[in-house]
Amino acid sequence: MNARTALFVVCCLVANVVEAQVETTSYLMSSLPQYVSANPAFVQRYKFSLGLPVLSSFSYTYTNNGFTYNDLVRRENGTVIADLSEWAKNLPDRTYVTTTLQTDLFSLGLRINPKFYLTLLSSVKGYGRLLIPKQLAALLVNGTSPYIGQTLNISPELHMTSYLENGAGLSVKLTDELTIGARLKILHGLVAADTETSRFGIALDDNYQITATGDFRLRSSGLYNFTQSNYSFSEERKNYFSNRGWGLDLGATYQLMDKLTVAASLVDMGGIRWRHNTFEYSLQGAAYTFKGIDVDQLLDGDATYMEAQLDSLESEFELQETEGVAFRSPLPGKFYLSGQYEVMRNLTVGALWFNEKYRGRVATGFSIMMNKNFGRALSTSLSYTMSHRSFNNLGAGISFNFAPFQIYLVGDNLLRLPLSLATNRNLNAFINNTQVFTLRGGINFVWGWTQADGSTGPNKRNANRRAKNSLKKADYIKVRQKK
Repeated sequence: MNARTALFVVCCLVANVVEAQVETTSYLMSSLPQYVSANPAFVQRYKFSLGLPVLSSFSYTYTNNGFTYNDLVRRENGTVIADLSEWAKNLPDRTYVTTTLQTDLFSLGLRINPKFYLTLLSSVKGYGRLLIPKQLAALLVNGTSPYIGQTLNISPELHMTSYLENGAGLSVKLTDELTIGARLKILHGLVAADTETSRFGIALDDNYQITATGDFRLRSSGLYNFTQSNYSFSEERKNYFSNRGWGLDLGATYQLMDKLTVAASLVDMGGIRWRHNTFEYSLQGAAYTFKGIDVDQLLDGDATYMEAQLDSLESEFELQETEGVAFRSPLPGKFYLSGQYEVMRNLTVGALWFNEKYRGRVATGFSIMMNKNFGRALSTSLSYTMSHRSFNNLGAGISFNFAPFQIYLVGDNLLRLPLSLATNRNLNAFINNTQVFTLRGGINFVWGWTQADGSTGPNKRNANRRAKNSLKKADYIKVRQKK
């Protein structure tokens, strides 16, 4: 396997271990500084928060809209049997496997006064998405016989990006009801692999001839260096900062009534222009027709016959490596729309509709959530989420608030993990039936617990309103008594 082919294979593998799935369980957890990431208008409960590198936040997400392990097998009399035909039949037309990683290098939250809240952040983020067409899976599982006389689309796609993000945000309370926020982010791209063109087809003639065609173009930045034996990242690291971009988050909250608040936000609008170490890997008009095997040559012991066939196929579909030009890739943009209701003091319930748009695909989901604060020391959250054709996602979150330290763990589909342990005494049932999983945890430094902002449950503004209403009622009663 040459370096170009190896690089392409590595890219495909990395897409399954690197960024966007939306984190929903933490959406109501206003005790966490990370709460503001979904909406720059949100204000967390502490007057001051500080996050240190890696320690304060590390997150991972995995989503698969196509299948779980249980879809690949069936069980008969206690025996596990592969059932790939049924798996391929039930796949969507496009299966997307998406993973993300994020670690915060620095974060700061500061309540300047009752109307202004400032946030600063620095994070390293990664996003990977692999597209698997249904017809590609079906061809691998079923072979060519069921598709005689057809042309199959077997075009995979890979999109991968990692970058450093530095940003500053401000939340402003314009009125008692309305709060708006914005966050501007400067981006420095690290590594990217982006499929611009992918058209692979398999035509199966009635006479069993197989014709494969392909047009492919993958643009990359920062990957070619890793195939060079004399490469040193420490010497090249400054060059990666020539990959520049920007991002913008906008959000607002509005209190419709005393206990009901709605919120909306657009997150990660923007993109990165890649300039450093850009290379392209392409096929143009590749075509190969396999007319069958000459049995006589095989029986005659012609060892070079099959080798020549394979060499012809490889030469026709060999990726051409060329030095590339600058290109741009977008961020996976997200939209949130939510409603939150204060059931009682320190208990809030909410509903969230969200979607992520990236490279023409919109992934949508819905969550219902509940957040309970037990005084200042303990905050908890529960959620149920429907997304990526998955409907068994029970999320949970917990934070221990012992200022100046706060320890937290939160995740979507996290609650099923201990339930699986308790029921089956192992994690197999959880792992085998998981399509969506998110996990975030860390240790924050926090000071100055306050009542929550109007974007969540109990807050000083509500208390002030109730006090004003009481005074108005008392004044009215006094006037009536005088009359």
